[in-house]
Amino acid sequence: MAEFNIYRFLDLAGGVKIDDLDWELCARIGISDVEERILRYMGDTESHTILYMRDLLAGHSTRDPEITAFLSAWVYEELCHGRAISRLLKEVGRPDEEDRYTKVTAGSSVREFVEAALSHAAAYLSPRFIAVHMTWGAINEATAAAAYQQMEERTANPVLAKLINRMARQERRHMAFYWHQAQKRMKDDPAARKLVNFAIKRFWTLVGSGVGGDENLAFISAHLFADEAARAALVKAEENIRELPGMEWFDLLTKQSQAKADEWVARHGPGRYVTNDAQALAAGVVSA
Repeated sequence: MAEFNIYRFLDLAGGVKIDDLDWELCARIGISDVEERILRYMGDTESHTILYMRDLLAGHSTRDPEITAFLSAWVYEELCHGRAISRLLKEVGRPDEEDRYTKVTAGSSVREFVEAALSHAAAYLSPRFIAVHMTWGAINEATAAAAYQQMEERTANPVLAKLINRMARQERRHMAFYWHQAQKRMKDDPAARKLVNFAIKRFWTLVGSGVGGDENLAFISAHLFADEAARAALVKAEENIRELPGMEWFDLLTKQSQAKADEWVARHGPGRYVTNDAQALAAGVVSA
């Protein structure tokens, strides 16, 4: 993976660009109910990134100028992703509830809070725990980028496709930072590798489950990553993580997404990604 330049990242950092998007066309084509549900999960996860930052910026990580600089820009970019999704939902006539952030926060799982407390405490005990946070972050950012990629390839709304393409590019830059930070901390430190392996194997789950809920996560897995071809983006993400020292075993993205998809299928039947092809055809953005 190419080297990460923190200063270049900071120079380029900023909210995802939305002022040049054709919102009129976006509204004319609209989105499907399936896309709305997926976007709400993504939007809630992005909007609550500040809660994850609370855990990342703790203990020894607060003494690292690169980490503190990155997180300052990262949390703003993720917040802007959530705001951009909310804007798109509003434009297509599916606006958020006024107090959605408060309701979603109140509904966060007990597991989320317990893990956050343990993670926060561990961050003060050893500088090696930074490697856990960085590896965890790399996996989550790669997962988010893969999900956006799947939506971009499937949606009939070109404005949605353009927006999530931009967000996916930012997620990949975030992933690059986390990956390089993890790599340099694990490369010559067997104890750090052991700690990372234990934490990821024991505690890691698909991103957003604590905020968005397991039922919605199963829905997304069944609609975005239902088969081997659809999981190719997750396989690619796993390959990147397996390049980290000691992470050659990593396959949790495909295993957990397949398990969640199977849960959904067992209860509801196969998921089917539904798009607004008819509206897109009428608007002239796709051919018959």
